Amino acid sequence: MAQPDRPGTEPAKGGGRGGMPARHDVVVAAVRLFESEGYEATTMDDIAVASGVSRRTLFRHFGSKEDILFSGHDELFATVARHLRSAPDDDPVSTVRAAARMVFQGYVSTPEITVPRFRLVRAVPRLRDREIAMTARYQAAFSRYLARGETEGVRVLAGEALAASVIAAHNHVLRSWLRDPQRPVPWARFDQAMDFVARALGAALRRPETPGGAAESAESAESVLVAVYPSSLGGEDVLRRVRAALEPEDPDA
Repeated sequence: MAQPDRPGTEPAKGGGRGGMPARHDVVVAAVRLFESEGYEATTMDDIAVASGVSRRTLFRHFGSKEDILFSGHDELFATVARHLRSAPDDDPVSTVRAAARMVFQGYVSTPEITVPRFRLVRAVPRLRDREIAMTARYQAAFSRYLARGETEGVRVLAGEALAASVIAAHNHVLRSWLRDPQRPVPWARFDQAMDFVARALGAALRRPETPGGAAESAESAESVLVAVYPSSLGGEDVLRRVRAALEPEDPDA
């Protein structure tokens, strides 16, 4: 599914004779104020003046400073949710990987917003709470999709583990870039991280769970015998003792 280059930047309707500027421009103006004046010190009135809109119009489109700073996330999440709903059922792991790529693209396509927001979130605890809540929303959506309607069993466990790992891998690569955004966007590193996660946890989601679950798989595995003998014994003595342990006793002996 195609991802727009700038999620959430469509012009908003209404708000004065000239209408409201693109949401992206309002967010950029707000972020600049947050960085120069401080997040707590900046008011909605300040943002209205800086972005060239009335206070009333600003509140009509954004309920708070937090809503401005995190503008675009609802649209991006809606895009990801549509992708999950419309994807074929043959490869759920690839579907979730593609969804994570959409989210990554949504961040790296607007560094003028995401880079300063990264710094602000680190500095303002309640912004961190908002970011954690958004991350949890993606993880829950991925888990539900991977469970395929099941509520317990290996698939559900593997789905939850994979969803958490996809989020962790996404954030690991994204944050490394946000700390040094002058570097090229690390798409190759992102794909390598997703490959690692898929190899580690994807197998349980690509094949049906057996009736006995993990326990049955373990029981059907080839038995292994572990024996401990003194190191002074030679190889022939060890083999002789192993054969004696494995051979049934002769009741007539």
